[in-house]
Amino acid sequence: NSGGRQMPGHFGQKKNRIVTVSSPVTTQVPHAVGIALAGKMQGEDFVTFTTFGEGSSNQGDFHEGANFAGVHKLPVILMCENNKYAISVPIEKQLACEKVSDRAIGYGMPGVTVDGNDPLAVYAAVKEAADRGRRGEGPSLIETVSYRLTPHSSDDDDRAYRSREEVEEAKKLDSIIIFDEYLREVGLLTDQSLEE
Repeated sequence: NSGGRQMPGHFGQKKNRIVTVSSPVTTQVPHAVGIALAGKMQGEDFVTFTTFGEGSSNQGDFHEGANFAGVHKLPVILMCENNKYAISVPIEKQLACEKVSDRAIGYGMPGVTVDGNDPLAVYAAVKEAADRGRRGEGPSLIETVSYRLTPHSSDDDDRAYRSREEVEEAKKLDSIIIFDEYLREVGLLTDQSLEE
């Protein structure tokens, strides 16, 4: 029994409008859509942003929230973090379409897929979606394709469904490494600045 407490990674901060995520998967989507609706009804100028995994994009809460957001042209960004596994289920066994972002058309919103390991590509997609939302053009679905480098949880033995070689190859594309290389290339990061 949790005693009514959330998991430690589920935090919020009222001052900055960060709503705590509810532990049941995907429930954050209708929550974010509801917040976007409230803001629109009150004439407030903000865009709601929420994230979820590709496994969650198969849940009813995702579809209901996305549909409601599309019908009412709500300023909300739905970001799917596609790490290729819903716990142990590979993406090929989760989708009838090629990409999660392909689902967006059914809800009357644009859907884009970007390299989730490229922070600049993710930033550009989020900025474009936020600008759309602020202009009153409705919601956006962004799929960021990445890879889960660790087991799903401490109970998950990921060796049962993926090889060590697969994980090691994915580690070479870690977004922290990629962004480090970019910052060094443009002269914003050096070994000396890291030591300081």
